[in-house]
Amino acid sequence: MKFVNRRSKQNTEISMLNLIDVIFMLLIFFMIATTFNKYSQFQLSIPKSDAKFDKKEETRAEIVVDRNRNYYIKIGDNVKQISLEGIPAELDKLPKELLGNITVTADEHLEYGTIVETMAKLKNKNIKNINLNIQKNNK
Repeated sequence: MKFVNRRSKQNTEISMLNLIDVIFMLLIFFMIATTFNKYSQFQLSIPKSDAKFDKKEETRAEIVVDRNRNYYIKIGDNVKQISLEGIPAELDKLPKELLGNITVTADEHLEYGTIVETMAKLKNKNIKNINLNIQKNNK
């Protein structure tokens, strides 16, 4: 005779939904019960100094090319009109410290070939750092 087990096996699983509810309730409880302090502060006294640092304004050389292909060389506040062929001669007159970094400022409506031609004149004079600045005009 064969006996039949009438009890069916029950799956014993832990429901995660109840666990999530309990965790959120604990989180809310601790958020309400905890007082948050501002950052802990401490007084720091820094000694005063009478030292003054001279802000030395650097003199820079700049070649400006306007919309009409007029060339200007600008050193500090001095502006002088030159020609494209006169750029190497003007660069020979400049001190060595100004030749390290030269800015070419060109009008936005100028043809790109003109800018490249100007930069080529500077490269022929062994200028290593050439900055390009495009000037926008609303005319």
